[in-house]
Amino acid sequence: MIEGPQNDEQYMRDLYERFRKGVCENNNSEFYDEDELLDIYDFAQDEADEMVQLYVLLTGARLFPDSDFLDERKAFFLSSVSDEAARDMMGRKGRKDSALWGVLKLSLDTYPDGNPEEGLADLLSTDFTFSCEAVIRLIDTLHDLNRDDLIAENLHIIKEKAENPTLLYYEAAEALYHNETYAQKALELADELTQLEPFNPENWVLLAKIEFALQHASECVSAAEYAMALDPANPRARLVKGFGQVLDDESLQNGIDELKSLLKDDPDNALAVKALAEAYSRNGKKKAALEVYSAFMTRNGGDAYVIMDILKLHPEDAFPYLETFATTSGDQERKWLEIAAQLANDNEVAEAARMLTFYNDRFKLREGMEYFLQLLYRLRLYKQYVQIFSQCCTEAAEPGGISYGFSANAYLLLASSYLMAGLYEEAITLTTHILSDPPVANDYDEHLKWKGMQLTLTFIRNLAKDPSLIPSMTDFDPVTFQIPVK
Repeated sequence: MIEGPQNDEQYMRDLYERFRKGVCENNNSEFYDEDELLDIYDFAQDEADEMVQLYVLLTGARLFPDSDFLDERKAFFLSSVSDEAARDMMGRKGRKDSALWGVLKLSLDTYPDGNPEEGLADLLSTDFTFSCEAVIRLIDTLHDLNRDDLIAENLHIIKEKAENPTLLYYEAAEALYHNETYAQKALELADELTQLEPFNPENWVLLAKIEFALQHASECVSAAEYAMALDPANPRARLVKGFGQVLDDESLQNGIDELKSLLKDDPDNALAVKALAEAYSRNGKKKAALEVYSAFMTRNGGDAYVIMDILKLHPEDAFPYLETFATTSGDQERKWLEIAAQLANDNEVAEAARMLTFYNDRFKLREGMEYFLQLLYRLRLYKQYVQIFSQCCTEAAEPGGISYGFSANAYLLLASSYLMAGLYEEAITLTTHILSDPPVANDYDEHLKWKGMQLTLTFIRNLAKDPSLIPSMTDFDPVTFQIPVK
């Protein structure tokens, strides 16, 4: 029993890879029975391999045109492309109804923001036996609809109908432990699973993950060690054991050693990389953390999450890491902007600006230039704002130059930057020019927006004319300052 699940998984992978190889080599000479095709399809689904899923359906249509099981998969596959195509299959004459078809109908009727309560009640009132696939799909559907409450409330009913109740417990626990409200329920389910199937290492891994999510360090490690006793090489058990150990300062070094050992066998385990780097950082070893991230990024190319984690450690010299990232990501401006925006949203504005400074120096920002300027302004880098804005204007004036199309807000920030950089004449000139040529307001909202901007520009101009009026407060910002109304 200890080796059973592992052998089953290896069998499934071998079957999947053999089928995939046949597809890639355009060799369809090998025969697969219906159960094998279902196994291949479900494994490909777990691997997010849509190509193999599609070819399984095509092969099934050729070999088993009347297969109800394959039709169910085909309808779910089509639902990811077109609801109407999936509904057409559901309305096909002669279709044999099942729990899985009922789950598909529930999904089509309610996703993404409908109320599944009535449809779920109808489905659970049927006499259908819920196959493993039906259970998985039902739990996923309810979880995706943010209705974990319906999972918890109806577990006893689904259990009576489930072909495999232990699979139901496993899937429900996996879904519920991410929800703080139902994390304790998930823990109870996982604990019961370890009693029902004590020799299944994956049940102990699940229990360890939930204990970790609840910040129960010793319980997490204990459950992971049970899994490793059953399957010493289980990478998930080794990983979650390391997670649990680094939760506690007393076992932090043991966790570092466990994660290092795992990475020797599986150097591309992204979760272990992140956990090890964070453990080093907690232990005051920032250089070691950066080395872990850097080695992973060098092997795996431009990983957005890794470069973000690196920058969040605030390396003194970020250039080598950004250089590595640029080697694989190139000048995909949108990708760089998305990472910078995530950093800024995580209150890492300086690192976001550092990233876009590198990009602008190397490749030249275009659509993201105004966002970059906003970051500089938030950091009070007024002279740099003025310098880059001026460069943009110079380049735009050249034949074939880039037209940035800066908004009125960008010019407002420029006027404020002039003021705060001590360039008072420039601030007066710019504000006077804007105020003398007001935009035409197309609606009431635009009119109010201009009125607010007009007040701020006038305020900036008055301060530029008499700098002694500039407040001495260190966090003073002319744009956000509450202007006294006289």
